[in-house]
Amino acid sequence: MISYMVLMGVRGSTIGSHYVLCHYLSTMKTNRSFLSKILNVNESKIEYICMKYPVIQKLEPKRITFLLQTLRQLGFSKKVLLEEPQLFSILPVTLKNRYSVLNECGINKITATHILTYLKIIKMKTVGELKQTNIIPSFLNIENRLANYMTQWPTALTSSIYGDVNKMTLYNLRLNIIQRYLELILDLSEVEFYRGIKTYPTIKHRPLHAINETFNLLQSVIMISNQKLKNNMYLIHTDPDNLKEIIYDFRSIGGIDIKEILRMRPKLATKSITSLMETRKILEEYGISNEAQKRCFDIYTLGPETVRERLEQAKQIPEFNTFFSHPRFLKMIHYKNTAMKRMRLLYSNNKKCLSLNILSGSTAHYEVYEKAPGDRLGKGKDLIFCISESLGNSYTMSDIRKKLRRHPFWINIPLVQVKYVYQKLSIEFSNTHIYENCAILLYPWNKIKNNLNLLDSNDRGKKGQVHEYLNLSKLNKSQKLSLVLYLLEKNHYFTGNGVWTEEKNKITNDIADISSHCENKLEYYS
Repeated sequence: MISYMVLMGVRGSTIGSHYVLCHYLSTMKTNRSFLSKILNVNESKIEYICMKYPVIQKLEPKRITFLLQTLRQLGFSKKVLLEEPQLFSILPVTLKNRYSVLNECGINKITATHILTYLKIIKMKTVGELKQTNIIPSFLNIENRLANYMTQWPTALTSSIYGDVNKMTLYNLRLNIIQRYLELILDLSEVEFYRGIKTYPTIKHRPLHAINETFNLLQSVIMISNQKLKNNMYLIHTDPDNLKEIIYDFRSIGGIDIKEILRMRPKLATKSITSLMETRKILEEYGISNEAQKRCFDIYTLGPETVRERLEQAKQIPEFNTFFSHPRFLKMIHYKNTAMKRMRLLYSNNKKCLSLNILSGSTAHYEVYEKAPGDRLGKGKDLIFCISESLGNSYTMSDIRKKLRRHPFWINIPLVQVKYVYQKLSIEFSNTHIYENCAILLYPWNKIKNNLNLLDSNDRGKKGQVHEYLNLSKLNKSQKLSLVLYLLEKNHYFTGNGVWTEEKNKITNDIADISSHCENKLEYYS
């Protein structure tokens, strides 16, 4: 048996490897065909380039198309990719940034070679050496040229740059200017600056005009405080053009001005406008209300496909689906992994009364609930909301609460069970009938079903099931449910213990114990 399992394991591994290999070869062939078509060259030429630079074979057509668009924007023809295939390995955004930095530094006629040797030009050669090789014009006052990109520069540059500029690299010169700029507009200390660029090293290669325009938008348009900008230095990475689109095209979330939201959640400023638009479209597609979006702006920090995947999964998980219309539902989507982990742990501890706040709230609140004895829904707000939504919001939550509070164990029933019972009852009974007997939603469906069958069999003439003088045909639907409630509690002396399944441990019938029922560890219907 073991040998067979090992053999099957080897076969499975071989089949899996064969599938991966076939998929890889298929992707390679697709990429070669796509490149041949888009670059107007034969496949043998593309195959030769791919052999020399294997990374090209792994690129998706979407990435290649974006790369071509970027090169076109920078003034290069698509033939440059055949002349300098190494460009395939550089991200389009990196290409744009390198081109902009070289342009700001006064490089003459930027070529693909300049972009590929960017780090060597910026970090390994001094300004004097670059002028000698005519990469930078000899007459150019490089420090003033760079300073002119900073429109908020309040003092003369000569007072902030020390030493001979010709002996400095462009890297160090730019770094000094960025440091001085942030020091003047944010009151950023040297320690804070170097800590910031250590955490976000690509700041050192951001174009100066982009940094300047970004800060203009963040300070003057969005009006984020200097302290918040100091605490969130990743905002220097923000693309100003993208930020403008967020402000003027995306405009709001749930009716709240996006500028106000960005002040509260600055991380959203770094998200692409395309991603934000797609996420909004997905939320609307799944019927997520503006109210829910207002309560969880962080949902927009996730990728659109992640949001779609989690919403789709939420429909399949009863504990998540129960809260689908809840105003705070998106918190469960945003913290989905945490919520799933907590749910599994609580179920393993026989705790099934899961509220939205327990699953997606603070760690401190969750730990208090996890360690507390018993199993209950806290204040029962989620239960009331769940029933109200199920009844079509036709009744006020306060009225529903008044009806449920008559039952001693109303906050000890899992929401999943309540929703399941409603779905079953709604097939035969109207919302009005269910509301008038609201407490019936707290009972296990198998018990309700058995008693409904009992009434139906009695109505068909079978004797000895229900009181012989009771004419069931005269009862309306609401009265029928009331009778079911009576039968459910009859054997429990109307203490409320009918909500527990027969196989589970029951709370004692002693009325004195009702006040402390939440401290008894019970297994409930699942």
